[in-house]
Amino acid sequence: MKIRVKAFLTLRQAMGNQGSLEMEIGQLTIRELLRKLCSEFGEGFEQIVFDSCSKTLSGNTKVLVNGRHYSTLPEKLDTRLKEGDEVALFPPLAGG
Repeated sequence: MKIRVKAFLTLRQAMGNQGSLEMEIGQLTIRELLRKLCSEFGEGFEQIVFDSCSKTLSGNTKVLVNGRHYSTLPEKLDTRLKEGDEVALFPPLAGG
């Protein structure tokens, strides 16, 4: 099954300046997809997405599935992705 992953700002850079990519995946959850992306794109990607101490998703990283923040989905990060889903990744933002 295919999904589309869109990355913005520093996450885009960590993914080799790919703003969007189609991925052929099996039955993955959001959490499993993020781990797969860490394996594929390395430590720079992982440092942006996951908290280095707790190894959990960084509180400021935004993950949207088809425009909905993962926290609004019934199974949160354990939500299974489906054919045609679009996952958008936004790094923590600073400023004011």
